[in-house]
Amino acid sequence: MNPAQRLTQPLLILLGGLLATTCLAALNGLESSERGLPDTPGPGVSVLSPRQLAALSGGFAPALADMDWMRATAMPTDQLEGPGAERLFGLLDRVTTLDPSFQPAYHFGALLLSVGALRPDLSDRLVMRARNHFPRAWSYPFYLAFNAFYHRTDFDTAAVYMEQAAVLPGAPPFLADLARRFRDQRQDRGVARELIGRMLRVTEDPVLRLRLQARMAELEAG
Repeated sequence: MNPAQRLTQPLLILLGGLLATTCLAALNGLESSERGLPDTPGPGVSVLSPRQLAALSGGFAPALADMDWMRATAMPTDQLEGPGAERLFGLLDRVTTLDPSFQPAYHFGALLLSVGALRPDLSDRLVMRARNHFPRAWSYPFYLAFNAFYHRTDFDTAAVYMEQAAVLPGAPPFLADLARRFRDQRQDRGVARELIGRMLRVTEDPVLRLRLQARMAELEAG
């Protein structure tokens, strides 16, 4: 079953989760050697690292990925700063390790970790993994360009990633124009307003919208 089908069949997800419960319980006592994440996991998160879980899960990997995906999407967006960001990344890290082809997890985490949790470093880590699996997808270098611009005001890096995104299949025509403007007008507030405006048009979450709107107001006031 492909990831899109799983999203539209919650009953199968639930059944898969129930089947995997005994597997999670048996594995729960192992210690984690996960890279740079807290030693003590948050509520509902296994102490196994994603690699350990993937190695031991066998045929249960899709069901375990679905369980963590449901936990990740259930997290309130107004509680993502601080430890919440690490928890969200940990869940999405496991989802994409257990099921590397599940693209909704990459898209969900890329924006939420960036704008919701204010952790572009974690967003970038997730997006770089996505690029390894989907090198022809234009959206992932676009996210990297957005993070470079939005959080670090690094117009040169943003231009590099935007140029990479612009030449990939299916890329919107405006990406090439943004890349040129990043190159030619590195501190142009008009470029910043345009990019944030486009993000606002595709973002429905109220918390993320408020943060993007606040940044837009800063640009317009300055």
